Amino acid sequence: MKRQTFTGYTGRVIVTCVLMALVPASAVSAQTDTACRQRHFGKFSEWSAAVNMGPVVNSSVFEYWPAISPNGLSLYFGSARPGGIPGVTFNAQDIWVTRRASLDAPWGVPRNLGPNVNSEFADSSPALSRDGHWLVFGSNRRNGKCRSTGANEFYVSYRENAEDDFAWEPAVNFGCEINAIGSNYGVTFLHDDKGNTAMYFSSTRFGGTGYDVYLSTRGFHGAFGPPALVPELSGPVNDIGPSVRADGLEMFLNSDAMGSPEGKLAVSTRETTSQPWTTPKKLGPMINDGVADNIYPVLSCDGTTLYFASNRPGGYGGYDLYVATRKMLEEPAPVLRTVSGDGSGQGAILHAGTSQVASSSNPAVVGELVEIYGTGLVDGSAVPPQITIGDRVADVLYFGKAPGFPGLNQVNVRVPGITPGPAVPVRLTYLDRLSNEVTIGVR
Repeated sequence: MKRQTFTGYTGRVIVTCVLMALVPASAVSAQTDTACRQRHFGKFSEWSAAVNMGPVVNSSVFEYWPAISPNGLSLYFGSARPGGIPGVTFNAQDIWVTRRASLDAPWGVPRNLGPNVNSEFADSSPALSRDGHWLVFGSNRRNGKCRSTGANEFYVSYRENAEDDFAWEPAVNFGCEINAIGSNYGVTFLHDDKGNTAMYFSSTRFGGTGYDVYLSTRGFHGAFGPPALVPELSGPVNDIGPSVRADGLEMFLNSDAMGSPEGKLAVSTRETTSQPWTTPKKLGPMINDGVADNIYPVLSCDGTTLYFASNRPGGYGGYDLYVATRKMLEEPAPVLRTVSGDGSGQGAILHAGTSQVASSSNPAVVGELVEIYGTGLVDGSAVPPQITIGDRVADVLYFGKAPGFPGLNQVNVRVPGITPGPAVPVRLTYLDRLSNEVTIGVR
């Protein structure tokens, strides 16, 4: 993780402080976007019944806009409970955090994040970067605003220690290119392995109808570009609080078009990150209870837990935080193809651009590009498999569909510097699943 000053798409410096420098996930800690995506690919069960998070987390007033840390041990949320910074605006609230020692442990007493994050105005809709170093949230504070109006703007805070929930530095405005128009809430980030970032958020800016979903993108070490409306996620009323799964193939949000109020929580999907989102579909009765206002969903890093706010009967205050879970279903292990067809021995590994097998009689050389064939990768995935040849990890230069061969995957790698031999072992690891072992000839 590095810190840097961002420039806007106009080329000028928009803030003298720093915004989010989201380096490729491989360069940071275990709490990374890549780790998230590798854990939650695959098919899931249906959602369980939603459960109130209890009187330790919830209070007699209201709690909403949850945000879960990548490791699942810290839950941030907005609340108007006593003990925060005194508010001078209507419906003022602060951002609080509750922690737990493990995924099976109970949540602790929530604590206010303090004046580096909170102000005397309304601060809410927190979102954490996948590495845990950055906190982005909405605020209608007066200091640092891009506009003189009372509309909500995004602010950002950094912490060096991603495990310390009270090490946040003083928050600064996210930048006027994003905040210059409308009222903005509910940001969510999607990263790829090249360091590119997609930022989805909800806004009342011109061109939409109420709150709509917008997308701003930035390249590695670049600036966020002009926000563009995401029409398939933006209906005729309000669509707010998007939360994207870390592989970019599932998006949760609350949508008034799904029915008001009982059907607000919805999900949209797509088969690949290059395709448009499907029209949001209402989540089932386990989530939308048919009575209450169910709002502001956020998905855990591994895709198995959904947090949201609801004013359904039986709660402790106006709005409480609820949680529902689902299980990731078993996915078949990836399979490397072999010349024999029985899954062992000489792999279906070709000298790149040829039909010649890299065998003991026609071996590859160190540094050569080879093509490896198999099955079990997710189409359109941004998560590369890991290939080991001998005792070394090979550099993956391409992975995806094998052109002209439906259902077959192709991975192009360079042969690493290994001890040569007529039958060097080759293995593929993908989404924590290990393939069969095949061989390649190397000289």
